[in-house]
Amino acid sequence: MQATRSRPATWSNRGWRQFPWRRLLAPAAAGALTICGMPCAAESIPAATDADVSTEIATDSISEPVAWLQEYLQIDTTNPPGNENRAVDFFARILKAEGIKFETAESAPGRGNIWARLKGGDKPAILLLHHSDVVTADRGFWDADPLGGEILDGHIYGRGALDMKSHGIVHLAAFLALHRDGVALDRDVVFMATADEEAGSSKGMGWMVTNRPEAFAGVGLALTEGGQATLVGNRIALGIEITQKVPLWVRLRTTGTPGHGSTPRVDSALGTLIDAMGRIRAHEFEPHIVPPVDYYFKRLAPNFPGKLGKAFADIETSIQDPAFRRTLHKSFPNLYALTTNTCAITRATGSVKVNVVGPTATAEMDCRLLPDQAPLEFLARLQSIVDDDEVSIDPFLSYLPSASTADTMLFESIEEVMNVYFPGVEAVPTVSSGFTDSHYLREHGILSYGFGPFVIPVGDISGYHGNNERISIENIDRGVEILQQILIDVTTSPPAAPKDTAKPADAPD
Repeated sequence: MQATRSRPATWSNRGWRQFPWRRLLAPAAAGALTICGMPCAAESIPAATDADVSTEIATDSISEPVAWLQEYLQIDTTNPPGNENRAVDFFARILKAEGIKFETAESAPGRGNIWARLKGGDKPAILLLHHSDVVTADRGFWDADPLGGEILDGHIYGRGALDMKSHGIVHLAAFLALHRDGVALDRDVVFMATADEEAGSSKGMGWMVTNRPEAFAGVGLALTEGGQATLVGNRIALGIEITQKVPLWVRLRTTGTPGHGSTPRVDSALGTLIDAMGRIRAHEFEPHIVPPVDYYFKRLAPNFPGKLGKAFADIETSIQDPAFRRTLHKSFPNLYALTTNTCAITRATGSVKVNVVGPTATAEMDCRLLPDQAPLEFLARLQSIVDDDEVSIDPFLSYLPSASTADTMLFESIEEVMNVYFPGVEAVPTVSSGFTDSHYLREHGILSYGFGPFVIPVGDISGYHGNNERISIENIDRGVEILQQILIDVTTSPPAAPKDTAKPADAPD
């Protein structure tokens, strides 16, 4: 590896790794997007560009990875319905041309998954994981075609440019570089693209770990989405996701007497549902700071001068102030989400016609719990908030909380390599307010980290599931270099020290 910086003797590389995660997670029962836990929308922070951290971008040609990403973004894998077999065909073509064996599996018609393995030594293998599906996009709100892969002002636009087709291309390029260079690996490296993450992964990783366990044979480490470096003003904050809030998706259902819209009744299903949703929306869940979130806010504090920085330095106290909570929620919703359980009402349905009072009504909510919370207890809490026996609340997606230790060679290599490119950057283990496929891996004993080798200006983060999703050409080309160096660090053993064959001064000739 190139020159590296020694790690400072701070709690970030000592006390954090000694944190008793098992005790924190013990009370929980069985049950994207935050990026590095950084603020996603803050008018007080100026939007920065890659020009602040990168060299000039050549415009007369594009690299192989950039061309791949353009093509990948043009492949429609919007979920629903997914059609991830299209992505499988894309990767299969490239892997076949490189002479690399691969395997594919359909969890359902059109829902394809693909993986390939470079063989190495006996050390635990490392998995490069990304999902090939993307969320919907409305062309009317974009400056470019969401399925066009267009390059504008040095950026590649398209749904998946951040979440997370860019990761997949960088994974592929670094994976192929190891193969092309004939690197002598001391552990296997696995490339994998899975389906359905945006809808809960029942057709992707959830299916893969159960039905294709051989794909994960010997895997002990993994890299996927959930963390990166974020450019805030002129500062770079590097967050590596090691745990995440627990998703609890619930469905509310009511029934009532149907009838004509001209003669509404007091017991209509939709009216009862609206009242229930209103009580949940008006409810403010009490703040609760888990130790890693407290530590993370302390690390953020120097980036925010004045009162806000002081409040972050003692978030456990300041979050008790209702006025501060409102300010944090309005200005930095992703940071606020790390301080409490949350519920967002995302869908509601009633009648199919405007002049018909329907017999049933349903709504769905996306609730996210802090990693020390028990989903069953939270469900009971929701029922008490609604306080109406006519409203049923049923979960339809939830997971166990899980976490990865930061005390690994992979975690340290990420920080050291990022320091080569961005001197002085220190990695911070983070809690994600969203969930990723990491939880499937952690539940099977695989240490998984959310990390993309990018530096994303805070102004571009709104592209995650939003409009004008984009990533710079520089981020892709540099990202390949960064990830390739990380992989070389963790997959190659240092050469043995040469034996001293020099003769003593008084030795005979």
